[in-house]
Amino acid sequence: MLVTSLVSATAAWADEAPADRTVFDTLHLSGFSTLGLTYNDNDSAGVITSYMQKKPATHGVSAYLDSVVGVQLEWRPLQNTSVVAQAVSRPSNDMQPELRMGYLRQQFGNDFAVRLGRIRSPVFFDSDVAEIGYAYLTVRPPIPVYGDVNSVNVIDGGDVQWRHAFGGTAILVQGYFGHDGYRHYFYNLNPVSAADASVNGIAGLSVSASLPNVTFRVSRTWIKSYTFRSGQLDQLNAGLGQLSSSLTALAANPFLPPALAESLRNQAGGIEGYENPFDSHPIYTSIGFDSTLGKWRVQGEWTLLDSRSAIVGKYRSYQFTVGYSHGNFTPYVSYARRDRTSPPFDASALSATGLNPALDAGLAQMRGALNQAAQFADLSTRAASVGVRWDFREGMALKLQYDRITTPNSMTPGNFAVSTLPYKNTVNLISATFDSVF
Repeated sequence: MLVTSLVSATAAWADEAPADRTVFDTLHLSGFSTLGLTYNDNDSAGVITSYMQKKPATHGVSAYLDSVVGVQLEWRPLQNTSVVAQAVSRPSNDMQPELRMGYLRQQFGNDFAVRLGRIRSPVFFDSDVAEIGYAYLTVRPPIPVYGDVNSVNVIDGGDVQWRHAFGGTAILVQGYFGHDGYRHYFYNLNPVSAADASVNGIAGLSVSASLPNVTFRVSRTWIKSYTFRSGQLDQLNAGLGQLSSSLTALAANPFLPPALAESLRNQAGGIEGYENPFDSHPIYTSIGFDSTLGKWRVQGEWTLLDSRSAIVGKYRSYQFTVGYSHGNFTPYVSYARRDRTSPPFDASALSATGLNPALDAGLAQMRGALNQAAQFADLSTRAASVGVRWDFREGMALKLQYDRITTPNSMTPGNFAVSTLPYKNTVNLISATFDSVF
């Protein structure tokens, strides 16, 4: 669809463009970069900003957490038609170029626009400027709020936008749809392994209101199917299938009381329900604001992630950031927190039967494995940050930030890349970045 539209737009431009106007007159190249160094004082926990990050910021100094370079090319063959492509490279992913945007945008009148192709995922407040460090007041968006959704950073599909001004208020309504796929890393496996994550049936709606001194935004996103596939998960499913089959065979023993046989069959069905435990169909809600009140900059966001997966759970998170400008310097403080609000994972279907020692040993082993997987899936995290930003020239800024990031206990990995539990669950992070846009 995108290629067909490009061909049509090119033909129309050739017919309608002035004779002295070349293709180069309709091209606009821009870019951004963040060169960042981070010191992590914890030798048992790496820090990540998403689960598609191949290399965490581990103990010592690294450039893996924030460093990124991106380029964007916009072609406007007609007044109301544009084509945008944006690619980024990150040291944390071996500088492999990744397409973040590649879409055709068509404006209809003054208020409506449609984009088709690959767009940045609009699920959170800072979606439009994701990875553009210069656009953030802080070094990075707060990890306890953004770390659980940064993995789904693009949508292959499109959106419909309606913009209108009512007096001094500009309203933007955006409906979006599509799908995504990426490699999701499980840092607790040795060696570290990745699953193929597929995010299908993404549909969402966001509404933002921009007033002279403050912008409010609310969004809600539904995902029909969020699946994970890997060799390790295949092995897990095979083991669960064997246990379920063994219970079903045991229940067929004619000498068992009917009530006990029925209980074993129900237990077998419960075990089948544990297959592909990370598969889900989440709902994500975000409410946020960004305000400038004289020299004060105040930001906040509240989110709710309902994974609708027993092993992953349901989370409520928020962040609040305050900065004060003094000339070209803006010191700031920030606090962010994410808490699991759903009950712990229930592995009771894997309880011992008391009838077959070998089967009971297998049930106990599988129960331990799933309980451990549930512990590693707990995303609860909190962070307190203080920093300063120096806008020393147009389009360039230096930032220095200290973060204290922790989880509720040593058995909760949160947004850390952790290989074993328990571990030292507090990380002191010092980051320095040079951000630029051109």
